[in-house]
Amino acid sequence: MIWVQTISRFSNEQLAFAAKRCMERCSAGNHWPPDLAEFTAIVGECTANPFGLTTEDVMAEYKRWRNESWRYESSESFPWKHPVLFQICTELRRAGVERKLGQAELAALAGRQLAKWAKQVEMGFSIPPIRKTKSLEHRPPGESQIADADGAYKKKGMELLAKIRADAKSKIVK
Repeated sequence: MIWVQTISRFSNEQLAFAAKRCMERCSAGNHWPPDLAEFTAIVGECTANPFGLTTEDVMAEYKRWRNESWRYESSESFPWKHPVLFQICTELRRAGVERKLGQAELAALAGRQLAKWAKQVEMGFSIPPIRKTKSLEHRPPGESQIADADGAYKKKGMELLAKIRADAKSKIVK
């Protein structure tokens, strides 16, 4: 009776998610069915954030973005399924490259980022819109450009590079 009352409150999507999780548990070796508290916790994983996204959804979108991003001018022009995914996936990419994270570590980071953004939204903050960054049309000169205003150092460098290439070429020919 308690099971019926509890399960009747869940949507079909939540029940499908829970059934999928239970089958994953079974294939992982846990053949005992979950009790009511475990089942409710499993369903809670599906609805833990206001976006209706799971860590698996984030990782799937991250993989799609990594595989298809070459087709788009920038990350901002990529067709994201949800605005928060832009924020999370770009952070996953940055942290993954910077810290050389593996797949499991990226999935854990995705979960933490999803929880962080869910907490931000619950606190009343909004998700920043996806905007294209402005490029500097008139970039200020760099330090090396300021130091070599007349081009003397660049000329010396090019002469040295030509000499090194000529020496290397003569060694290959011999």
